[in-house]
Amino acid sequence: MIRNDVSMKETCYYLVVMKTEKTVTFYYVRHGKTLFNRLGRMQGWSDSPLEEEGVYQAYEAKEQLKEIPFARAYTSTSERCIDTAHIILEGRDVPITYTKQLKEMNWGDYDGALVSEHLEEINSRRFGSCNWSDVGGENVKMLMERVQDCYGRIYEECQDGDQVLVVSHGAIFLQMMYQIFGLNKDEMFRLMKEHNDTGHPVSHGFAAVFQIRDGVYELLQLNGHYEGFLEDLKEFHHNQEESTCSGRC
Repeated sequence: MIRNDVSMKETCYYLVVMKTEKTVTFYYVRHGKTLFNRLGRMQGWSDSPLEEEGVYQAYEAKEQLKEIPFARAYTSTSERCIDTAHIILEGRDVPITYTKQLKEMNWGDYDGALVSEHLEEINSRRFGSCNWSDVGGENVKMLMERVQDCYGRIYEECQDGDQVLVVSHGAIFLQMMYQIFGLNKDEMFRLMKEHNDTGHPVSHGFAAVFQIRDGVYELLQLNGHYEGFLEDLKEFHHNQEESTCSGRC
């Protein structure tokens, strides 16, 4: 089980697993690039196949993770994630769980839409409230409830010291960065702009490593950015917390 602690603002969820003395390490892979990525279409619960570059990214992740003795693996039920997971684990005897709880955020009526045809509306939602529930999709609360339930269940199923492969999506991990790890969205994009980092905050392929240690989440590694990017974000978060505490104490 997981406890929610709402901190500083209503939409921020700091997720803490019920106190258990064990450590589980998660290796997070975002699926390889797809047809919809290339065409600039919204790709949430809709799906499209991996393209050649995406297959290469999956094999690259396989090489990067070949020495990790995974106890188990979990993947979104979207084809693009399943294919990525199968490439990474080919030749290995690792049990895989396929779960809809790891699917991308549901964009509702905008799922599959060309971003260029709805740019203003999509960006106002994507970089604003991230609320798609009024068009048949999800809002952040709905997304985090299923993410919370999924990682709580995985943690309970694992043994101390287990290393776990997770293959999922970009927007879902982006929200985890804000809501679980407490990283600041504005600071993230400011740092990316300052360092001419024009990619997605969550890279295709092997994207991140995080742990749940004795019931508490910690982000350990964030790939695809300049050296020191994660440390800069953590320092900003630490300074924010100190400032908030000094204002209350």
